[in-house]
Amino acid sequence: MRAATDLKVRFLDFYKRNEVLVSSLVFAGGFLFDLLTLGRIDDLFNLIQQGLYLVILGTLLFMEIKILLGEFIPMGKTRRFWDFHDLIVHFLFGSLLSVYTIFYFTSASALTSFFFILLLVGLMFANEFPQFQRIGLTVRVILYNICLLSYFAFFYPILMGHVGPLPFWLGFLTSLAGVILIWKLNFKNASEVFTKRVLIPALVVHGLFLGGYYLSLIPPVPVAVKQIGVYYDVEKVEGAYLGKHLRPWYKFWQKGSQDFSQRPDDRIVVLLSIFSPANFKDRIFLKWFIDNPKLGWTQEDSIPMTILGGRDEGFRGFGRKQNFRPGNWRVLVETTDGREVGRISFTVEADSSTDVREFKSDVF
Repeated sequence: MRAATDLKVRFLDFYKRNEVLVSSLVFAGGFLFDLLTLGRIDDLFNLIQQGLYLVILGTLLFMEIKILLGEFIPMGKTRRFWDFHDLIVHFLFGSLLSVYTIFYFTSASALTSFFFILLLVGLMFANEFPQFQRIGLTVRVILYNICLLSYFAFFYPILMGHVGPLPFWLGFLTSLAGVILIWKLNFKNASEVFTKRVLIPALVVHGLFLGGYYLSLIPPVPVAVKQIGVYYDVEKVEGAYLGKHLRPWYKFWQKGSQDFSQRPDDRIVVLLSIFSPANFKDRIFLKWFIDNPKLGWTQEDSIPMTILGGRDEGFRGFGRKQNFRPGNWRVLVETTDGREVGRISFTVEADSSTDVREFKSDVF
């Protein structure tokens, strides 16, 4: 018993002298833990685990607020636990933020979405610096509300089977209602310190998240493009989709024929596989743009496609375009609420040759 007590004392002493190092290692442990164990975004175990993490974090933040206001003083066993609560908080934030960064990254395509992800990554690492940690509770409130909103951002689309304004607003209002309810029941008459350090930061995060959605800064989780390419034709053979292309071997980084040689009667086919959760049914749009020398990027077409979820490799589908002209093209894959989930760029050049073409195939 005494040996255990001595070990605890030594650990606490080491922790207090090296708090930033220990917290950073625990935070990194949470990040690595999720990298190694993370499954599909709609995996029931993952959803329950993240929900449990949010409940634990919320409880610890609630206790921190009570201590800040002088309404709670840890005693006895609670006090001994409280000596280590920072480590638990860092591990849980590391785990949750890594999950949401990965999910957002797989769904992001537009440059604006990557700015949002960089902000998330920046907050993750900034939380480990002493200058940032001195802000204390306010930072944790901000991170917690980001995690809560991110959880509901994909929870409701998974539950309802589609993305769009309705599942987004349900998630947003659920999170906001939780904040307001906790405030009304527990801190309605709290001091100005609570308002400045807790309530206002939480409401500001919700406001920024709402603006981010309508500015298409937030990637359209849980939808993600797995593969996309440009082809001359597509055929289905024994359950596989074969995209016909003329890509030379040394352009291994291209997807299909991104240098498209156009002959009469050629059609351009954009073939893609797009992941969405089980029981998911929604529409996406393939929006075709050409770089007009006078007008810039001009939309030429919009082809709707219904997607069905559940397949690990993603739902396969394609859009064909027959009337097109030489130039620089791009096709954007967008959800029904206008958020970009994928894109591909390619160049079309006229080809007057009559030589026989030998097509190769990409398998989707």
